[in-house]
Amino acid sequence: MTRSRPGNSLSKLALLFAMSCFVQASFVFAQGEDEGAAEAQAVVMQAEEAPPAVIPEAAALEHPQGPHHPPTEGKFVGEHWTPYDPPDPESFPPGSQIHIIEPGDTLWDLAGRFLGSPWLWPQIWDVNQYIRDSHWIYPGDPLMIVEAPPVIAEAEPAPEPEPEPAPEIEEEIFEEPAPAPVAPPEAVLPPPPALVPVAQAADVYCSNYIVDEFVAPDLMIQEREEGAKDLLSGGDIVFLNLGANGGISPGMVYSIIRPEGEVLHPAREEEVVGISVRSLGRLQVVAVQDETSTAEVLESCDAVNVGMYLVPFEEVAVPVSTPEVFRPEQVRLTGEHDGFIVHALDSPDTFGTGAIVNIDLGTQDGVQPGDRFTIFRTWGGSVEFASAISYVDAQQRLQRAEELKEGEKEPLYSETILGQLIVIGAKEKTSTAKVLASVREMSIGDKVELR
Repeated sequence: MTRSRPGNSLSKLALLFAMSCFVQASFVFAQGEDEGAAEAQAVVMQAEEAPPAVIPEAAALEHPQGPHHPPTEGKFVGEHWTPYDPPDPESFPPGSQIHIIEPGDTLWDLAGRFLGSPWLWPQIWDVNQYIRDSHWIYPGDPLMIVEAPPVIAEAEPAPEPEPEPAPEIEEEIFEEPAPAPVAPPEAVLPPPPALVPVAQAADVYCSNYIVDEFVAPDLMIQEREEGAKDLLSGGDIVFLNLGANGGISPGMVYSIIRPEGEVLHPAREEEVVGISVRSLGRLQVVAVQDETSTAEVLESCDAVNVGMYLVPFEEVAVPVSTPEVFRPEQVRLTGEHDGFIVHALDSPDTFGTGAIVNIDLGTQDGVQPGDRFTIFRTWGGSVEFASAISYVDAQQRLQRAEELKEGEKEPLYSETILGQLIVIGAKEKTSTAKVLASVREMSIGDKVELR
């Protein structure tokens, strides 16, 4: 019998000793059956004393549990003793490679001989499953040898074919065509800044204007519906002094105006700029009689009274402009297109941002709604003052005196930038404007220059 395992010196000695004992037992068996059986039993006992072999884990299949002792029961098949039921070699498939176990054979050695690697011994055991324990094989038992499994070598990349030499051709000279002209890309300009109103409708319709001479209109508020109400406002009903015979019809809209008196030029004494006329609101005719009319006050900017004059209402566009931040240090005066602030609507002494004022420049000077002016003040010398008002009055007197001097040169110093205004309405000789920005207090008599 042979124990199949990877060989070492001790294991091979044990196997040779066991096989010699088995040969002796076979010789004794030829002399007598009873004595042979006893001698075979002795061989088994001697094999039990041999140290068990160890099979590497990589070659182990499903071995019986516990110690791997040789079988103690067997039988004679043909002319050899075996504990297994070996198949008849004639029953193997036709063309199979068959090996009859010889003394000293192991599955390890047979795999190395037939399959090229001892580590493939499980391949032999797998097709000879009548061997119940791969540790023990017996001379005389047949083994069917399987073909060695194919070894797949790592594929090497195929060599790249050598490029074929390019055919020789005669060199031809071609003139490259001139590149077609490419139009430059259109410049993408940023969108223009949005225009915003520089004033409110109330600034336009509730301001004033200056005329050379005020001629009283024929149409006026003659009476009020509520006799006890002196000051009228939006929603009040009034009666007009003209009716159908005077050309009045229902639906007509009129502006309510009131003259405020003469406007003197602040820098030139005894020069009258004109008459200031203030707009106070609007009314609409709701009913017409032959000689009178009934109207409703639509809007009022100030108190409306009996006796105020009416003129046809005219739509006025509110000027629009791009928003900007006023920076006085960036202002450069040129001395051209300059004039004076000649009137302020509600604050004749001092005023600032939001004030409605009049300047002595009009359409005859090229001024139109939307124009911006810089407000500045010329230096008038050092003065002592007890208040802002006295300082402004002193400045105006000095400035006025300087303007009236003829033939004398005064020292010139840098002007003081005060702010900025924008024109919201223009007449022939004067314009109405709104102060957009102020650096310090302003007053009538301060100068303006068109930007």
